Amino acid sequence: MLTKEMKLQAFMKLRTENYRASLRLEGLTPRPTSTHKPASTTATLKTKHAR
Repeated sequence: MLTKEMKLQAFMKLRTENYRASLRLEGLTPRPTSTHKPASTTATLKTKHAR
């Protein structure tokens, strides 16, 4: 039996795939998804967007 968390993960994956397919149908090129991209930290975001 699927848990609520498993159902949510499956739904989010399907939603993302559908969104990317919709972009392709509209003639737009979606960005490649990277599962190995490290999460940005607050410090790196502050230095990146500092004025």
